Amino acid sequence: MEKEMQGLLGKEIGNYTYTYRFYETEVSQKIKEYYQEEKDIRVVVLEKETRKGDSFVRLPKSLWITKEGYPPLSTDGVIQQVLGKKLTLYYAGLPTIQSEKHIQIFEGTMRKELKDLDLDYDQLSQAIRGGGIFRGCTIVGFVYMKKGEHDLEILKRIQDKVVKAYGEVLKSKPLKCPVHLWTDMIMGPQAEFEYHLFKKEGFEVPLNAQRAFFTLLMGPREAYLKNNEELQRVEDLIQRIT
Repeated sequence: MEKEMQGLLGKEIGNYTYTYRFYETEVSQKIKEYYQEEKDIRVVVLEKETRKGDSFVRLPKSLWITKEGYPPLSTDGVIQQVLGKKLTLYYAGLPTIQSEKHIQIFEGTMRKELKDLDLDYDQLSQAIRGGGIFRGCTIVGFVYMKKGEHDLEILKRIQDKVVKAYGEVLKSKPLKCPVHLWTDMIMGPQAEFEYHLFKKEGFEVPLNAQRAFFTLLMGPREAYLKNNEELQRVEDLIQRIT
């Protein structure tokens, strides 16, 4: 893991196991959270499987990386077998990206790195550029698909390239990014979209469970009171009950 993360991984601070069964669908999720205090980098690593009989959707290569002043990195590496069809899929994107410099660094590095794998970044990024995948958030990135087989090795190789490109972004100057726009969208409309997608593919995944999963993965780790009046109210309540 350390080698794969290009020095971004810090101390493990969280380990979440989230499993459930709903009707005939079984879902298991393992989320590990790392924090590198000196660089203020948070890495959340996900392994997940949704299974019903012989059909399954497995996520062995998914990341959520954040650092103040930079767009977050969001990835999904997917191996699935649904309705008898096999698919390997990899998505990587920088959502809520405000800086043209950050975009240039990420896309320039990805073009070079994916070329080493005989892949064309500009071709793979067309679906995202056209707004056909995520709407309501500015995002750059790409989607790779291989139909008819499961290829864990290509997922690993692509993820190595993506993490390297993101590391290059983090070497540039920071700029404030509205990360909450992405997390709010994922925990809201995207959770509902995936509920309908799972249902179409024959799985039973309740909406509240899907929202809970996204909250564990990328929901806010800290709470901020909006003003001094709210802070005073909390302090008064604490004094009354302690």
